[in-house]
Amino acid sequence: MMLTYASQIGIASGVLFVVAYGLLNLRLVKADSYFYQGINFLGALGFTYTAIKPFNPGLFITEVVWAIVALLGCLKIMNTMRKRQSAKAKN
Repeated sequence: MMLTYASQIGIASGVLFVVAYGLLNLRLVKADSYFYQGINFLGALGFTYTAIKPFNPGLFITEVVWAIVALLGCLKIMNTMRKRQSAKAKN
């Protein structure tokens, strides 16, 4: 059985989400790590792609929001790191 490209992306995206969730629950990664946010972002992008054709509005909206949240998480990590570096430089 040959899987379509979209099916392969969907499977890979599901694996990314499960790996991220598992690593977080096993405390092998922290939610405020680029790795965790990155694999969530990639998983969301993959599921967003699979929701386009045939169009699945519920999945599409959920995954776009998920990707935005992951990007916001990365921005928060960057801002926290900058604040820490700035505080160190002042001391």
